[in-house]
Amino acid sequence: MTDLKDAVAVVTGGATGVGLALAREAVRRGARVMLIDVHDAGDAVAALRAEGGSVESTIADVANIDDVYRAEAETIAHFGGVNVVCNNAGTAAFGRLQDVAPEEASRVLRINVEGAFHVIHVFAQALQESAAAGRPAYLLNTGSEHSLGVPPHVAPISIYTVSKYAALGLTMTAYRDLAPSGIGVSLLAPGWTLTDNVRGWVDGDPEAAAAILPYAQQPAEVAERAFDGLLAGTRVIATNPHTRAFALEHARNLMIDVQELPVVDAPVAGAF
Repeated sequence: MTDLKDAVAVVTGGATGVGLALAREAVRRGARVMLIDVHDAGDAVAALRAEGGSVESTIADVANIDDVYRAEAETIAHFGGVNVVCNNAGTAAFGRLQDVAPEEASRVLRINVEGAFHVIHVFAQALQESAAAGRPAYLLNTGSEHSLGVPPHVAPISIYTVSKYAALGLTMTAYRDLAPSGIGVSLLAPGWTLTDNVRGWVDGDPEAAAAILPYAQQPAEVAERAFDGLLAGTRVIATNPHTRAFALEHARNLMIDVQELPVVDAPVAGAF
């Protein structure tokens, strides 16, 4: 399956950045789209409609579960169901763990972790109903290369790394819980992506530009790879080849530590 003709795609954080790129790619593949964003998405809606898309939007904060329930109800009222949920809304804060303000860290975790859980919890039933009816049913959680290890950085964004590492666990757990219902579950793990926010940063910081621009991808490329991987059933969709080295190093170090454990008899692997 490569297209989403007449499917309904929900994109949280869809007004800008990677979210808008995901929405545009969903439209390109034939989907009708609901944009959910904490800010007004009117400009994004107008742009996507001008490109031929059937697009609606609503303002909602994913950290507030009542907002998410309302957004889900509005989506079903507009389109009659849900086939794809792009669980993309997120934020970041600069600083090492010992330096970042606790209120900023709390905000990142509320949006990136608790908010992502809210979206899965609220939209799961609609996805299950689509799968039961033989319609497409997919969940795409936006993580990061940070989901695959702890990358070096030109500036520390440590609590963001924590939140995106949590996105990997959230996705693997969602796969276990939802895949038996026929729902495809994937994690999108891009590296640096040239969103407007990143461009604004590198344009004003030559050191950041030198560190980021040689490795960064365009949002449209990330979105195309995201949907290719999602529809192909790829569990972790890492879009940037430059992610490979540190992700493999992290995985090797983890396996080395695990393999050093003594061998014991256990009735069921992973039982507790």
